[in-house]
Amino acid sequence: MPRARRRKRSRPHASRTASPTFLKAGLPCRIGATLSLREGMPMITPPKSLLARLGRIGRAALALAFACALMPLIAHAEPAASAKHPAGSVVQTERGPAFVPFDGATYNPNAGVATFAALPERFDLRNVNGASLVTSVKDQGVYSDCWAFGTLSSLESNLLKTGKAANVDLSERHLAWFAYNGADDSDDASLWAAGDSFVTGNGNDAYTQGGTRDKAAATLMRGYGAVDEAAAPHQAEAGMGGVDDGLRTRSDVRAQNVNYLPEVNVFAYNEADDRYDYTRDASAVDAVKATLMERGAVDAAYRSSGQGDESSLHWNHEESAYYCAYEYDPYETAAQVSNHQVAIVGWDDSFEKEKFPTSYAPFPSYPSFILSQDPPEGDGAWIVKNSWGEDWGDGGYFYLSYYDTTLCDFTSYVAEDATYAAESTEHVYDGIYQYDGAGMGDGWWYSSTPMQFANVFEARGFETVSAVSALVNEAGSTIDLAVYKNPSTIVSETGRLDPASGELMWSTFQTLDYAGYRTFELGDAAFEVEPGDTFSVVSSIRFSDGAYQISAECDDGSYEVAKTECAPGQSYYTDEPTGIDNWFDLALDDMGGEGASDDFWFNNATLKAYTVQTPERAFAILHTNDVHCGVDETFDKEGNATSIGYAGLSTIKKEAEAAFGAGNVALVDAGDAVQGKPIGTLSEGSYLVDIMNQVGYDVAVPGNHEFDYGMDRLRYLVNRSNAAYTSCNFDNLSAGKTEFAPYVMEAYGPTKVAYVGITTPETLTASNPAHFKDADGNLAYGFCQDETGQELYDRVQQTVDDARAAGADYVVALAHLGERGVAAQWRASTVIANTSGIDVVIDGHSHEQYERRVANEDGEEVVLAQTGTQLQTCGKIVIDPATDTISAELAKPPVTQDAGTAAFIKGIEDELGKTLDAVVARSEVKLRAYEDDGFTWAVRTRETNLGDLVADAFRAELGADIGLANGGGIRSDVAPGEVTYGDAIAVLPFANALCMVEATGQAIVDALEMGVRNLPEPSGSFLQTSGLSFEVRTDVPSPVKLDAEGAFAGADGPRRVQNVRVNGQPIDLGATYTVASITYLLRDGGDGFSMFEDANVLVAEQGLDYEALISFIQNDLGGVVAADSAYANENGAGRITVKGGADPAPLPAPKPGDAQKLAPTGDAAATTAVLCAAALSALACVCGSGLAARRRERVENPARLRENLR
Repeated sequence: MPRARRRKRSRPHASRTASPTFLKAGLPCRIGATLSLREGMPMITPPKSLLARLGRIGRAALALAFACALMPLIAHAEPAASAKHPAGSVVQTERGPAFVPFDGATYNPNAGVATFAALPERFDLRNVNGASLVTSVKDQGVYSDCWAFGTLSSLESNLLKTGKAANVDLSERHLAWFAYNGADDSDDASLWAAGDSFVTGNGNDAYTQGGTRDKAAATLMRGYGAVDEAAAPHQAEAGMGGVDDGLRTRSDVRAQNVNYLPEVNVFAYNEADDRYDYTRDASAVDAVKATLMERGAVDAAYRSSGQGDESSLHWNHEESAYYCAYEYDPYETAAQVSNHQVAIVGWDDSFEKEKFPTSYAPFPSYPSFILSQDPPEGDGAWIVKNSWGEDWGDGGYFYLSYYDTTLCDFTSYVAEDATYAAESTEHVYDGIYQYDGAGMGDGWWYSSTPMQFANVFEARGFETVSAVSALVNEAGSTIDLAVYKNPSTIVSETGRLDPASGELMWSTFQTLDYAGYRTFELGDAAFEVEPGDTFSVVSSIRFSDGAYQISAECDDGSYEVAKTECAPGQSYYTDEPTGIDNWFDLALDDMGGEGASDDFWFNNATLKAYTVQTPERAFAILHTNDVHCGVDETFDKEGNATSIGYAGLSTIKKEAEAAFGAGNVALVDAGDAVQGKPIGTLSEGSYLVDIMNQVGYDVAVPGNHEFDYGMDRLRYLVNRSNAAYTSCNFDNLSAGKTEFAPYVMEAYGPTKVAYVGITTPETLTASNPAHFKDADGNLAYGFCQDETGQELYDRVQQTVDDARAAGADYVVALAHLGERGVAAQWRASTVIANTSGIDVVIDGHSHEQYERRVANEDGEEVVLAQTGTQLQTCGKIVIDPATDTISAELAKPPVTQDAGTAAFIKGIEDELGKTLDAVVARSEVKLRAYEDDGFTWAVRTRETNLGDLVADAFRAELGADIGLANGGGIRSDVAPGEVTYGDAIAVLPFANALCMVEATGQAIVDALEMGVRNLPEPSGSFLQTSGLSFEVRTDVPSPVKLDAEGAFAGADGPRRVQNVRVNGQPIDLGATYTVASITYLLRDGGDGFSMFEDANVLVAEQGLDYEALISFIQNDLGGVVAADSAYANENGAGRITVKGGADPAPLPAPKPGDAQKLAPTGDAAATTAVLCAAALSALACVCGSGLAARRRERVENPARLRENLR
């Protein structure tokens, strides 16, 4: 069964895949004395012939004497990590050999080392063309942190060599402390690793434990440091305390690559003799030299002994020259016996070998007692910077023979490509995604069969994945590396995620010259991620001898160098024997033949990813409003496009995505999309939602006509939509909360935009008022309506403040408020004037086209934009956070229509056409709803022949004295020629039922007054009449007063409506008349017609409005609207006369607290039901004699069965 922590049994490497070969990282003892400690005692290595002559007691005495004499010169260091040993070996070490076996073959760690051009005889970084590319000599004092000094000397020199710094001094104290005091990186969002840390032992602290290049490299590559010396100054004396945790994740400079250079001293495992054979690789010397010239100082380790004020077997004090010809035991390597780290800063090929000591008489009183070692094979020495102060050696420097047999771990630290500045360096990468805080941990493994490893990361923010890195253990390796976005496939055989199942974003296959931490830039393949995205780094690393690196941390409970942690879902592996595509989770699954008794296990994969914060970029917000089912492209007589249609909108959206990037374009709608034509009516809005999903809307606000099909249907449409609906002022009063989210937060790169939805309070009367009431007739829903607008302003302001507090950089009000013909307190411009914090208002409702700037209550300009109606165009708002500018424009018609969207719409229309294309009548004249521009409503400001026709149809259907039709309910012209069933529905798309009441003359006059209150501005409540005529004086201010819900509350002052006649006779205000219209007006109080509330209902509901229109043409006009009929004049039969002088001045915007009641307006609402399929199939009956037979009947509640088409 899978376990949370996976353990591994050590077995012979020949049996791998089920059991990889393990290479332990080192001894748990402190190797820090001048001579390596072995079993608690210092150890020297004089010639074996001398040791044999001394005997056991003599050898012990000699060792003790040297230990006592040389103890003050201790140079503390730990052996280096990453040793690879034959299976079954008992040798444990932190410094590894460079020449090891695998399955009987030998591996050359220096494979792939370049052949270098001729190098100079001498090179010294202290004087390169007169400039020093080395920092000053420092003193580690009493502490065992030479490894930190050697490391940072290399990094500092690299900064100077590459011109990234003119003067630099980095803190060794910071590096040493946080190597052993790692922690969860949740305190710094730019770093992300598990709670990994190296550990101390035997009573040591971070400064006395010692260290290795592996610890230094892992700590720096993790993002801990390096920092300026002033942040955590090092002292030579005892008593140096810890470092403030707040500095843990600070980096004044970061290492980007750590190159493990080829080894000069190579140790090849001799399988026959079960030992290591020592050889020297001269080519590695040139590799180190070239690195010195190209990148600066090189960190290295060696065995330090007897480097005091007097000469010794290895140290020539007068020449500051050191050389050790160490004689190794069978299982020893340089990585094991080295104990001090330094920085190589140059070389001198001519430094005479005679300057290095080969013999030494330790006891003056016994001159015949001589220690000796083999002399160097030739001249030449490294120029080395030490960390024992300037008073030691040659100003802190010394010469180290090329032929010293303990030299190892040549390491070059390469700084990021950024100019160093203490506390203010602008790093190349903003974030590091990682789980491997301690590198390989306690050691590393290899396998004889192919293996892959992967880390999966989840994006924390809006970032660009720009680079990845891997830890490679041996030079000459080949790496197959790939990065995937949003992997999601689950492997059926294992039930684990396949990290390579996402979109391949980048890959590489390379042979690497050096081992170490290698960073690979993605270049043009860099890709953006945002919160919620995941991405994976997948690698396979193969050594030159054919073995595969197991790229995962190892945690060894019996021999602990590091503490590492791993959680499910972070790291994965797969191997060939179990199926190279069968991925396993490193935290949950056994890798090979692990058993519960084993004392070590694998944790995270050693793979990182580097990101930069996605820069603030300009983004576009495309917006539409009042589409009213205008799904198709239309043209005028000259062939010019008068509307773009949804297919054209799709093209505009795709063009914007190409210009700004797909993630930087939004498409939003400001309401009234789903009602207005048969495609909406017959599907109760479903077809419109489907088309909007096809185009790709992101956010929408419900307009008043989204409510026309009823509350349940609205909720259904919202759930069906892919767009997020928002309205901060649409309240569910019984639930005590808004029905939809007050705002929707979207992000474009790092920029957050809050869309605050605002629905006009006119909705209470501009849609069916019955939809907003409970069974007792009380309001169940509200829109922050009051007579002054203050309640609306307060709600909007609170929502804007909440959005800002949640991190919104910009606030866009997505409003359905309107301007022209709208009550002043609820206009978009008035809301802007009474609030602050809104950057853009995308508006709708009044069917206007404009882009203008309006001052808010703080005097700041706010963009206000609206695009007209029926997709005359779409608007484009461009916000550029970098310059903090906002522009607005109306998009030009596209050259082409998007084929996919066009085909989608055609499929819907073809299906509807089976019903809608049936011819029901003919007209010899144009029946007018619009002005000649095709978009301005004529029926909302004056009489038209279509208005006359509809009012006549209502009156005839129910046999009333008067017929009334609200202009907002008449939605389409009828062209001369055949009149189809679809044409009739287009004229009256709301499918309202007819109704008849008995009302007083006063109520009728009040209704007329209500309808003309906004003239000359249009109003959906403007009444077209039958059996009634009247005059309007626009030079008389409207006397209409409204209540808080926008309904008629009386008239005060001279009347605009004059000379009202019924069938040619002056109206009698006290008499009663029968009035035919739709339930929306007469029964439900739509458009604010509250004056009919007390009227006697004679016919509560009968037929549908468009059915009555068809019936009237067929039965009363003989199926033809003739050219010589009463409807010949497009401007009507003279029933309504508009008179007046100059247009009245616009009503002023109210101030908070102003008690004046200003008149709102709106469009007609729809009933909740639509025509059923059965009714459509019986069209001739329904539209002919059947309707005629029902005329003048008085039916209170006729039963009607209708099937909704969705």
